[in-house]
Amino acid sequence: MKSSIRGIALGAATVSIINTGDVQLMLAEITNAPESEWRPHYTGIFDQPLFFPSQCVHIALPGASVMVDANNFALSTPPDSPYAPPDDYQPPPDVLTQLLELGIHAEDITHLVITHAHFDHYAGITQERAGRYVPTFPRARCFLGKADWDYAETQEALRDPNSADSHTFGVLYQAGLLELVEGDRDLSAEVKLIATPGESPGHQIVRISSQGQILYCLGDLYHHPAEVEHPSWMSIWDDVNSNVASRSAFAEAVLADNALLVAAHIPGIGRLERTATDVRWVNVQ
Repeated sequence: MKSSIRGIALGAATVSIINTGDVQLMLAEITNAPESEWRPHYTGIFDQPLFFPSQCVHIALPGASVMVDANNFALSTPPDSPYAPPDDYQPPPDVLTQLLELGIHAEDITHLVITHAHFDHYAGITQERAGRYVPTFPRARCFLGKADWDYAETQEALRDPNSADSHTFGVLYQAGLLELVEGDRDLSAEVKLIATPGESPGHQIVRISSQGQILYCLGDLYHHPAEVEHPSWMSIWDDVNSNVASRSAFAEAVLADNALLVAAHIPGIGRLERTATDVRWVNVQ
C-alpha cells in the first residue's frame, strides 16, 4: 500500500497526517453502546467489521518539529491480533519512510507527544539496532501523561526488561528524554497539551494555534463520529465518567474555537457542528 499523507496549512504551520496502517474493528464488540440504542440508526456501522486508520500527526512550526504519536504497525498489529486486517492487506510504509517523503528526518523532530499509553500510539518511539533499543527520534523530548506512567499495569510492565513498555518508554526514560505531564501544559506559544482522561488515566490532546487558525489532535478522545453524537458511547475499557467529562469540556472549547480536528482512528479532518440537541462530527477534508 502506498503512503497517503494528508497535509494542510494552518497559518504558519504545516500539518501532515500519516496513516501507519488500518485496523479492523467491530464497534458492537468494543463499545459500551447498548444494541437497543445503536440498532435503529447505526446498523451497518456497528454490526460489521470496519477499517480504521492508525494515524500519527506531524506539525512543522517555525522553530519546532512536533510529532503526535508514533506507531509501528508491524509491532502493534501482528497477524494474530484480533484487530489485524485481512492477510492480503498491504500496510503503508513505516512512519520514518513517510516522514522522509516530506523531507523530515528523525533527527529533525524536537517534540514527541504521546496522547496515551496504548501500544498503537507509541510502538514506534524506539527502534531495535544491533540487539538493543534506541530512541527513534533522538533529539525529541517525549511528553506522556504522568497518570499513564503511574498506572499499575505500566509500572508492572516496566519492571520486566523484556516488555514492550521497557523497550519504549523505559528506553526514553533512561535516556533522559521522557517528560511526565500533569494537567495542561504549554509546549510553546503555538502548542498546548490538554488533559482529557478517560480513554486512559493520562490521555491528553494537542491544541495547535497559528495565525488565528486552530487544530486539535485528539488521540482516542473519539474513535468514530457516532461517539460525538452520543458522548456516553465509548470503548469498553474507558472510564465512563472521566471520558464524558473530558468530551463535554472539549466540545465547548472546540466549538468556540471553530477548530479543525484530527482523531487517530477517524479518517480525514473534521469539525464539530452544533445540532438541535447536541453536536456532530462533520468531515471537511
